[in-house]
Amino acid sequence: MSFHVAWDPEARKDRAHIWATAPDPAAVRAACDAAEASLRDDPYRGTVHLSEGMWWIVVPPVVVCFEIDPVGRRVKITDVLPAATA
Repeated sequence: MSFHVAWDPEARKDRAHIWATAPDPAAVRAACDAAEASLRDDPYRGTVHLSEGMWWIVVPPVVVCFEIDPVGRRVKITDVLPAATA
């Protein structure tokens, strides 16, 4: 059973800014799509637990930070950063 993935409005803004300023915008879009698909499938696989409730997944050229609600089977993407800054 998959998880529902939602984007925080600020994370959407971050993603748009990274995409608009990236040397390869298509790579940013593909990485965000791949991260979302992976989180939908299993948010614990290939991710790193940072602290209470916060996780991240690195899919170059981005890092996606998120929270997991295991009971509700929901993932909330809270931040997107360029991979070079994480």
